[in-house]
Amino acid sequence: MTQQDQYRIINEAQQAYRFYLYINDIPQAFITNVSRPSYQVGTEQFKLLNHYFNQPTDIKWQPITFTIRELFSTDMFKSVGKTMMDKLTDTAYDDPQNTDINDLKNFTKRDLIEALGTVCIHSITPEGDTYEKWTLNNAMITDVKFSQLDYTSEALTDISVTVTYDWADLQYMRQ
Repeated sequence: MTQQDQYRIINEAQQAYRFYLYINDIPQAFITNVSRPSYQVGTEQFKLLNHYFNQPTDIKWQPITFTIRELFSTDMFKSVGKTMMDKLTDTAYDDPQNTDINDLKNFTKRDLIEALGTVCIHSITPEGDTYEKWTLNNAMITDVKFSQLDYTSEALTDISVTVTYDWADLQYMRQ
């Protein structure tokens, strides 16, 4: 293998920090990490004479998680925390203080999917081109955790989000 081939292989290695997570209303620059989709194959064990055999039964897609740094600006947009709360309250959830029976929302899967919008994870090259694109189908937020506030720390606050989906599609973009 030539030195040029070795350099090309090293240059084409996937690096964890080269990604974009696209979700409606959330600036990609504030998302600090995301887990890629994964699945688990369920099996059932059968016995034949005195031997055991495993047979596949189903596939379960595992939830993804991502972290958003919290920023706020009156010039650009509302706070990231408010954006996450709006994804829940705008279409799918009413706070218990809402007493207008004609204005109550119906808490459905479809509403939660529409509130989140399309979820795509792009892995990118050093030049910024997408080479791998994951699309999460029927994605909905199932867990939101706001970070702890602490007088003894100067760390940035963030929000951890868990997203459940029915299945994921992987598209590989050839250069």
